[in-house]
Amino acid sequence: MLIDTHAHITDEKYGDGGKSIIESMKADNLEAIICIGCDRGSSLAAVEAAKNPGIYAAVGVHPYYPETVTDELMDEFRNLSKNEKVVAVGEFGLDYHHDDYDRDAQIKAMRVQYDLARELKLPIVFHVRAATGDFIEFIRERSFPEGGVMHCFAGSAETTDICIKKGLYIAFGGKLTYRNSKTAQDVARKIPLDMTLLETDAPYLTPAEMNGQVNRPAYVSFVRDKIAELRGISAAEVEEATTRNAKTLFTRIK
Repeated sequence: MLIDTHAHITDEKYGDGGKSIIESMKADNLEAIICIGCDRGSSLAAVEAAKNPGIYAAVGVHPYYPETVTDELMDEFRNLSKNEKVVAVGEFGLDYHHDDYDRDAQIKAMRVQYDLARELKLPIVFHVRAATGDFIEFIRERSFPEGGVMHCFAGSAETTDICIKKGLYIAFGGKLTYRNSKTAQDVARKIPLDMTLLETDAPYLTPAEMNGQVNRPAYVSFVRDKIAELRGISAAEVEEATTRNAKTLFTRIK
């Protein structure tokens, strides 16, 4: 069965708090879904969703909201992490895509959440967009004993190599199926299969095969199939390896 390592099943686009997604997991060949926090509200919602079988949570603050990374919120995340279904800290990182970003605030927020993850002995879910230089500088001088994952990865082969050497898995989502994703496809073709993860980022980044629809964790199968195609192996082999990898990284998944 498949594991979607990054989805937002409580997003308002679904209108039901993820109920329909949870109810169809078995039919969709999904063993587990990690519901990712982007701020306080979505982190709390992810932990609430994780009361359901097969649903796990990550708590964190997206780089869009660095000013909300306060001592009080980190204390709240510490308390939430006592729940064994909280499997990671994230998503957090750097995002310089929009012109009005605050570089210093994002780096500070990333540093604080990195320290929290190390304290809690939990893996990290990194979000990095248009900020590769600063991110590589950040990870070069740090270690990741609990590992981590590069969410929605679109970096170069050189960046990929640095991340993997640091123990960071590479996660591919629906963008891998797009015609213009040649760099990511080349990376997916060449990296070690045992450092590869599947995700959807649902309800965003719908695979090309389902263009025009709201993305769902069930569509992670299209990502599996694309990786199998790129590597010239069976979908079953990709499924088995990526599910094993997810359980290796996110050790709280039972």
